Amino acid sequence: MHPTRLLPLALAATALLVSACGTAEEATDPGTSPSASPSGTPLSPTGSAKPKPQPEPSRPPSSEKPVRGLVSAGGAAEGDLEKTATPLPDEAAIKAYAATLGTSLQASFTTEATRLLAHVPAGQRLYAQTVYDGCEAPDPATITAGTTGDDVVLSVTPPKSTKIQCLVAERSVALLSTDLPVG
Repeated sequence: MHPTRLLPLALAATALLVSACGTAEEATDPGTSPSASPSGTPLSPTGSAKPKPQPEPSRPPSSEKPVRGLVSAGGAAEGDLEKTATPLPDEAAIKAYAATLGTSLQASFTTEATRLLAHVPAGQRLYAQTVYDGCEAPDPATITAGTTGDDVVLSVTPPKSTKIQCLVAERSVALLSTDLPVG
């Protein structure tokens, strides 16, 4: 083919591409685009406006996020870590549990547990357990709950190993609300 015959074909192909893509005005003004309605709502392939997504229905109380906290203090690592969690249904239970902790943990534990108790979702119960002794406190986001028989057990992921050497280990008490069924 001669170059003079290719020119009309190239022009026709270019015109076809431009008309398929729309004009520069349509690209900058979505209201004039054939894929949008006058209100700016995207149109479905049939030309009707797509429905707006509906908000997620509220979750049942048992699926609400738990409240969690971690209280740590140096010099409080007295005795063994607890094997099961203690339920804290009210302030009296919080004070009774705090009395079992080392002196350096009692006030901060009582304050944090009382604060969290006020935010426990419906259908859940607040628990506490000594979960870690070490030079650094674990991340509260790693606190999880499980069951052993009829008991709730809290666990935490220990902090990554560091080369820090401490003279006095910190004891960490985990606080977590859960809806686990307990016998």
